[in-house]
Amino acid sequence: MGELLQEWPSAGLTLFARYGVGGREKLGFRPEQKLRQVLSRYLIFDVDTVLERLRQSEEEQRIFRVAPARFQQAMAEGLPLLDCRSPEELALGSLPGARLLDAQVAQQVRGGPVLLFDHRGPMAGAAAIHLATRLDCSPQVLEGGLLAWADQIDRHYPVLAGQHSRILADWKQARFAAEPVAEPLEGDPGQVPFECTRLWRHQDYLAVVRSQAADWPSQSAAITRWLRTDAQNHPWRPQSRPDWSESIRRVLREEIQPDLESHKGVVELVDLRDGVAYVSLGGGCQGCSSAAITVGQDIAAALWRHIPELEGIEDASAHEDPTAQPHH
Repeated sequence: MGELLQEWPSAGLTLFARYGVGGREKLGFRPEQKLRQVLSRYLIFDVDTVLERLRQSEEEQRIFRVAPARFQQAMAEGLPLLDCRSPEELALGSLPGARLLDAQVAQQVRGGPVLLFDHRGPMAGAAAIHLATRLDCSPQVLEGGLLAWADQIDRHYPVLAGQHSRILADWKQARFAAEPVAEPLEGDPGQVPFECTRLWRHQDYLAVVRSQAADWPSQSAAITRWLRTDAQNHPWRPQSRPDWSESIRRVLREEIQPDLESHKGVVELVDLRDGVAYVSLGGGCQGCSSAAITVGQDIAAALWRHIPELEGIEDASAHEDPTAQPHH
């Protein structure tokens, strides 16, 4: 499925819209799974027909996509700019002048040119088809979404994943590329020109934790300017990094396990190595197509709220065990 998404980025959304696989914003499969495996769980066995529908959907969306550089030029022309993500993601930050796409806004742009974007591209592509066929619009879609924007246009733009400025799953922490340090260093939130409750440096990044998640782009601009000019003169002090194993187990037991019980699932910490927590899902969650999302979003957000210094949270479940009997 991972290779399929690379070739046809719209496939995940099409599988949801046409066949009920996954959700609007959550994939219903893991990257290592085969399409036949995924479809069989939904009692869909005609793989060739599904593949043809995925191919057609990709072709329908592809005609609207424009490269980030061309999209930036169109923005400078003052065309209507619409954000096709959720209101929660919009609150994190958006491109300058963008409005959330909803039914009222769609009517306002009827019959004219419009620029559309989302996080990766498929939601904006689906919106482009609707606006073009139902409202006679002339849409242009940011190819690759905000991930491509951050990679090709503004390397300091924070996104929910990526190589440069990255917002973590709890949405209140972002990490920015910085000069490497030999040991973890804690900073003083009262002596920086941006709002934060904590900041530290580790390896080759600066971590910034804020009291709220809204409007990351403007904060990001201030943070990256500070990194270039004053970060080296900041009164850094050594940061201790204790063993977080018991704290991780407590969060899993008290915050995650109760939500998994309705799925007859269990979760446990199997390893903590180089700051990365490896967690395993068992019971009704073992083999679940949404397991990677559960770990990468829900569990990661809870753990980062309590232990923001964690380097990452990985799924270590044995999902392909033939004895696995997932709830879904």
